[in-house]
Amino acid sequence: MNEQKLNYLQASFLVIIVTVTHLVLNLPNALISSTGSASIINVIYISILSIIMFLLVKKLLTPFESNNILYVAEYIGGKALKKFLALLYIFHFIFITGILLRSFAETLIFIYFPQSSTWTVLLSFLLVAIIANKIGAINIIKANAILMVPILSAIIITAISLVGKFEINRLFPIMGYGFKETFINGTTNIYAFSGVVYIYFLKPYLNNYKDFSKVGFISIAISSIYLLLTVSALLMMFPFLTADNQAMSVYLSTRIIEYGKFMQRTDAIYMFVWIFIFFSYLSVILVYISQISKESLQINISSFFIYLISFFIFIVSIIPKNSTQIRFLETTIYKYSSLGIVFILSLIILLLGYLKKRREKSINLRKKVRL
Repeated sequence: MNEQKLNYLQASFLVIIVTVTHLVLNLPNALISSTGSASIINVIYISILSIIMFLLVKKLLTPFESNNILYVAEYIGGKALKKFLALLYIFHFIFITGILLRSFAETLIFIYFPQSSTWTVLLSFLLVAIIANKIGAINIIKANAILMVPILSAIIITAISLVGKFEINRLFPIMGYGFKETFINGTTNIYAFSGVVYIYFLKPYLNNYKDFSKVGFISIAISSIYLLLTVSALLMMFPFLTADNQAMSVYLSTRIIEYGKFMQRTDAIYMFVWIFIFFSYLSVILVYISQISKESLQINISSFFIYLISFFIFIVSIIPKNSTQIRFLETTIYKYSSLGIVFILSLIILLLGYLKKRREKSINLRKKVRL
């Protein structure tokens, strides 16, 4: 990515692809199961919190101009902290990607390939991501930007096609399980926007680092709209959803969409689109891990390195023994690891860097006054 900078739309789509990948898996179910009929209010609430959080991140990164969070870590704690943070992010990305890959693979096997082995489907996805990374990071990013148009369009078409089947009474009681579950315990649902972690790394790769604001607002706004559309559609269609139900409830909704007598199984079309979502997601994740490793760990990015990271993702993906463990890892471990790393640790590092900058600026100012 260093050879060619990104415009703000390409950078925004790098963040959006993460949220969209979670949308087609189990994220909507998890949100609905935790807040019930207040899910729509909760999504609006956490969307506002995400925007506020981004404004805070933007403020804390302002003194560092075109640098990212890894530079800030080095600034406050030296190379040791920078390497520790880089490794933590890499492990986090590998873990999350492995679990999401397994979840999606199990759904594909259950619906379309019951005779296929799990490892065959997993390796097929990873192979495509490896080949894509051989083509080059900037080509992956451009391809991702192009793919996002039909992907986002498919989600909009899904929501519109289901409007006639909505039952408004399922939105009541409007506060769901109560104020506490919606606005206090429900605050933890901000993990749905954990894709903002990728914003922390984007500043050095933008054509103009001042476009950082555009990237943040566009990616969070679009992610919020699509999260709201998905949760609203599922809430008003199905009488009861829990995180323990079969994954990809979004897929279940597409099975009842019909466009006349000649298109009565549109779910296959949507599944085809979602397969491309996952191809793009895996490719982008490998790009991020490669860039972080190159920048912070001084690792030479080679074919062997890409194979090694893909191998680690594969190992993580085969750890869960059954669907119950997959759901637990996807909705609980992922949730709290994201809250801890993305929304707590990262903000603490940025805050410490900002305070250190202000302190240095204040000291320098006093020295000038004395002179």
